[in-house]
Amino acid sequence: MKHVCVIGAGVVGSATAMALAREGFQVTLVDAADRPGQGASRANGAQLSYSYVEPLATPAALRQLPGWLLSRDSPLSWQPRWQLSHWCWLAAFIRACTQARVQQTTEALLRLSFLSRDVLARWQREAPAEQPLGVQVRQAGKLVIHRDAGKRDAAQRQVAWQARFGCRQRVLDAEACRRQEPALAHDRAPIAFGIWTPDEAVTDAQQLSQALATASGARWRMDTRVAGFVQRDGRVHALRCVDAGRPDREREIEADAFVVSAGPGAAALLQPLGVQLPIEPIKGYSVSLQVANAARAPQVSVTDAARKLVYARLGERVRIAGFAELRGADLRIDPRRIQAMLQAATDTFPGAFQTGDPEPWAGLRPSTPSSRPLIGATRIGGLWLNTGHGALGLTLACGSAWLLSQLMQDRTPSIDAAPFSLAG
Repeated sequence: MKHVCVIGAGVVGSATAMALAREGFQVTLVDAADRPGQGASRANGAQLSYSYVEPLATPAALRQLPGWLLSRDSPLSWQPRWQLSHWCWLAAFIRACTQARVQQTTEALLRLSFLSRDVLARWQREAPAEQPLGVQVRQAGKLVIHRDAGKRDAAQRQVAWQARFGCRQRVLDAEACRRQEPALAHDRAPIAFGIWTPDEAVTDAQQLSQALATASGARWRMDTRVAGFVQRDGRVHALRCVDAGRPDREREIEADAFVVSAGPGAAALLQPLGVQLPIEPIKGYSVSLQVANAARAPQVSVTDAARKLVYARLGERVRIAGFAELRGADLRIDPRRIQAMLQAATDTFPGAFQTGDPEPWAGLRPSTPSSRPLIGATRIGGLWLNTGHGALGLTLACGSAWLLSQLMQDRTPSIDAAPFSLAG
């Protein structure tokens, strides 16, 4: 049985362990945290947005970029770093902001997202009765509300275009939005129109990470920091690791193949090998609020397109997430961001939440310039990638994992892998 070591136990790495184990591989799962799902998966937006995979790099984003960067309260902020890789990433991002590239990337990501939806459903369905997957995935549907009526024609065109690839979406007027989500009846800002997608779902990414890692039967090596790789004859043969309890003692983990799913740390990890990954850490924020008034809290997933915020109902809590900051690996929480989310939640759903203990969180999304993840082999023998999913890690995790498991067995998958290669 071939032994594969997966580096990174977030939702992508844990899904990779699951996919490989189902194909008969022996799997070791390595992470610096004490349990799976503690990095970018810990408290992200919780939305499985299968029909909302348009890349961050678009012509509209490029036009808005100067205004965003000059505004203190913009949903996007940037702090220049004097590193060549940072400026190369920005240049590639700008090159990706063409309509042709956006359509190509969106089509490829839609294929991968629908695959991901089907793979997760299959794993849930085929889990043994005595050992269910143990995580709730709720098909809540998603309502994107728009405040600007001038954007309706463009939104209608996007809905019509995405219908060609299997997306089921409807454009709603303001009153229909409130019928779909009655809690919006109390919204203090006007709604111009909305887009309803019934197939979208919600789940807690941290819980899903732990459930997949457990169900995989992988051997866990938590509290383990990867210090480097051992190479011989052009192949990777082992990881050099340091245990949290013994920082002065290095040990090795040998395997037949290694998969890097280390989130924003993947680029630095592979740089000593001469593998340059086009990944930037983009910081996002979230707060998790207890529901105070169920009648005023949303049941469906809601995205406020104007404020760039998402709302996902997780039992008696609501996860609110948003913002994008290109500031390197800085994980400090800006209190202005948290206050902006709390104010938006109060304005959109007044009286719905307990805001006294908001559970603030920030995480780093490993983002490529085009928003296409890196899935497949590197030029170094035995070294594979499944990383760079940006804000779509939760949505794309299971499909990416299945795709990689097929590529690692020299199989031609039913989905075209080319858009997700390092070259892409």
